[in-house]
Amino acid sequence: MSSTAVIGIVIFIVMVVMVLLGIPIFVSMLTCSFVGFYLIGGMNMVNIQFLQAPFTLGANYTYAVLPLFMLVGTLAGETGIAGGAFDAMQKWLGRIKGGLLFALVGSNVVFGACSGISVAGNVVFGKIAMPELEKNHYDRKLSLGTIVGAGSLSSLIPPSVPIIMWCLLTNLSIGTTLMYGLSLGLIMIVILCVAIKIYITIFPKRVPGKDQLEKVSMKDKLISLKYLIPFVLVFALIVGGSLTGLFPSTVAGAVAAVALIIYALIKRVPVKRIMHCIWDAAVMNAGIFPIIIAGSIFSRFVTLTRLADNLANVIAQSHLPALAVFTLVVLFYVFCGCVMDIASTVIITVPIVFPLLTGLGYNPYIICVVLVMLCDCAGMTPPIGMNVFAVSNALRIKSGEIFKGVLPFFCVDIVAIFLCAIFPQIVEFLPVLLGVK
Repeated sequence: MSSTAVIGIVIFIVMVVMVLLGIPIFVSMLTCSFVGFYLIGGMNMVNIQFLQAPFTLGANYTYAVLPLFMLVGTLAGETGIAGGAFDAMQKWLGRIKGGLLFALVGSNVVFGACSGISVAGNVVFGKIAMPELEKNHYDRKLSLGTIVGAGSLSSLIPPSVPIIMWCLLTNLSIGTTLMYGLSLGLIMIVILCVAIKIYITIFPKRVPGKDQLEKVSMKDKLISLKYLIPFVLVFALIVGGSLTGLFPSTVAGAVAAVALIIYALIKRVPVKRIMHCIWDAAVMNAGIFPIIIAGSIFSRFVTLTRLADNLANVIAQSHLPALAVFTLVVLFYVFCGCVMDIASTVIITVPIVFPLLTGLGYNPYIICVVLVMLCDCAGMTPPIGMNVFAVSNALRIKSGEIFKGVLPFFCVDIVAIFLCAIFPQIVEFLPVLLGVK
């Protein structure tokens, strides 16, 4: 192994240790990148990378898509359409045994078409759905587990902020990758609903019977569908506009944001609240963008050291099958999820994991969406699963209780991830059908 590769390994280990010690992600990556570039090429290389890269990244129009989709998510929460979606789902599915749990899954799917991030779904539906679930005597741990487990759908359904971040770091087509995310999201809807059905069949007393639930007239059911119209329109703008070529996927966030601002004004949301949403989106982007810049610079360092190539060669010489390598990656991501949020996990791991797995023959688009889902799955793990702590803080419930309830959903997600790795055709069906593969 070359001296450059050794430097890459040492610097990467130091960076991970710094993160685990609580040093901010972007500080850790920038510091290690600075030292790494200096050791390889001296101050001349440091100047080239640190003077050119931030400007090049900041001036890249593609990155504008991130704050715009964040704005879409904040506007969706402010206009109250998340609550309307749950109300509509509740009216249609509430009388089915375990219906509110299925309604929770459906609502997360609909909300994901606006929010694009799982934590938003966790917090919003934790506050909206938990009181209804408790009022109807659903098992508390099952309810909490479903809230966290269903939230992961928001990271798969377009516009997925983690998927967009992944595309920005790997130069994958945003539109094509979002279609793969939608395909996996549709599969996960079926898997989660089947898992819930099996669970309540085995433990029927943990959900109320039909006789304990209030009947809803067909008239009320039909009226409730009006609450889904905003989501349908936003989803049609984002996905339909991109697929038909009406506008590129990078513009979809701006179109959706303008549409939701108009909807907010129609709903008579105070202009002050709309401005607050814009401010929130800007603050969120300000928190993430330094990490993206630091991650991109660190990715350049990893590429320069050929760390991923050397790691791939070591694996090739060890004759490990591709699935065994994928299993090691899954374990690594689960570990990362114990201590880091999804954005940090994606940015830190992309420079090594992505070329490693694609070099083994995995479809890069499938790797992207599967590992985004794995990051969310890792967010369910103790001691610091970010998705669990989001619900814990929102509902003022001890995280230990939520971890117990989310365990079945964690296992289901892990099984689904391996199914996608072994049978990639199940994820490719929608992109192939739409001709974007």
